[in-house]
Amino acid sequence: MAPTRLARPPTCLSCLRRLAQPSSSPSPFLSLPLAQQQTRGVKTTKAEEEDLQGIPVRLLQNMPGFGRKHAIIRVKPGRMRNYWFPRAQAEYMTRQRFQELGLTEDAIGVRDRTFGNRSLLDQDTKPVLADDAPVTNKSKKDTLTLPPEETLTLLQTLLPPTLTFARKPIPAVPAAPPTPSTPRSPSLAPHAALSTDSHRDAPEPAAPEQPAAVAIFGSVSTTDILALIRERLLEADPSRGGRVALEADGVAILGLEDEGEDRIKRLGTFEVLITAGRDLEPVRRTVEVVAEE
Repeated sequence: MAPTRLARPPTCLSCLRRLAQPSSSPSPFLSLPLAQQQTRGVKTTKAEEEDLQGIPVRLLQNMPGFGRKHAIIRVKPGRMRNYWFPRAQAEYMTRQRFQELGLTEDAIGVRDRTFGNRSLLDQDTKPVLADDAPVTNKSKKDTLTLPPEETLTLLQTLLPPTLTFARKPIPAVPAAPPTPSTPRSPSLAPHAALSTDSHRDAPEPAAPEQPAAVAIFGSVSTTDILALIRERLLEADPSRGGRVALEADGVAILGLEDEGEDRIKRLGTFEVLITAGRDLEPVRRTVEVVAEE
């Protein structure tokens, strides 16, 4: 990206002639915006180029190394999708969102890499805090996640009673019907034809078999269930839904064939227990695996 000012006057004779002699048509170089005019001897760093690329987002809190709350900057889509948006730290600035805030794309600024970084010159400067509560030494995980009690409240109030997964069923191979066997006397010749008695009692019909379980392509694991739980909570409460303190070990599936198994391999309805804390009562929900249309 070129700078917005000339670094030094031109020294090329051809350039000096074009600048000294008036022309009826403006120079194509001078007609370009200053931001697009190239100058010699000035180079931009890779970090400066990255700050001007990406998607526009609006910070919902102070982000060290990026900017203050409500600042609109450009970041990489992966950072927004995997970190900031699930934790409610920033929001996407779509065209509709710009109109709702009464802003235009000219409001997009540049990332402030020095924001929040302490140096020897500003050690005496006290950072501005949202609350006057004393700062305690908390880990990054404890700061981002909600307490187990608050997570339990969100599960009980916002999580729907049934979580549905769609999977493609595996077609079952039909079994060949059994061939009826007629008792054969050992005294008969090997090629002798057997006669059937019409008065022989017909065999009793077999009891109807229970429908076999329909296997599926791609099982439903506890990790899949946890991801859907986070998605439902995030849709219901964007500010806190992505900060619930849940792990895959806290999700237990009931009614499986093998005890201790952590994935569903067939169609059906199953009950799951979701534990938010060690001493808290688990939340019961239903997981339904249906055939994909």
